Amino acid sequence: MGESRTSESTNVEYLISLPKDYKTDGQGSPMILFLHGGDRSNTKHHPKKYAAEAGIVFGFMVVAPKCASGCNWSTLNFDALLTEVTSEFNVDKTRIYITGYSYGGYGTWSAISKYPQWFAAAVPIAGGGNTDIVCNAKNVAVWAFHGDKDSVTSYTQSKKLIGKLQACEAKAKLETFEGADHWIWPSIYKDQRLYDWLSKQTKTQSH
Repeated sequence: MGESRTSESTNVEYLISLPKDYKTDGQGSPMILFLHGGDRSNTKHHPKKYAAEAGIVFGFMVVAPKCASGCNWSTLNFDALLTEVTSEFNVDKTRIYITGYSYGGYGTWSAISKYPQWFAAAVPIAGGGNTDIVCNAKNVAVWAFHGDKDSVTSYTQSKKLIGKLQACEAKAKLETFEGADHWIWPSIYKDQRLYDWLSKQTKTQSH
């Protein structure tokens, strides 16, 4: 799932996968920052892998950090990591997206609440977060997914966060998997609609 590197600023290992049409100059590539779940594997549920299984043409660069021992998504300095990646690779900074499942869903909510200036869109799956700070992400387009019978992370978490964002007049929506438990992300990462939607999201606000 790409080349393995270690971030100098955060000391976190990450995989970087470049799209076929990647260019070192000119128009940068759209990028997905992918946060794994509690399984601590940044390859097992990689979106590019599922997209390939579904026959989806995948035009995104993917950066997949490995948050192992001593690392926590809620305290990881995404600002430092993204500054490093975008200075080394030709990224379209108006089209940086973030997604994660379960523990990585929490990480996604945390990242857009603390570092909203980086992201055009976010796709948190079966996660949760802090409703007190989520309106920081009001300029980030959010499409959350959650099973309403989730036995690991309460469905009400996503419902409350999306409700709060909508109250802040954010572009936010929740897709409910009726009758589904926690493990919904493979079908989401195999869904063409997800990548079509991401491709349309652009960060136009100046920071």
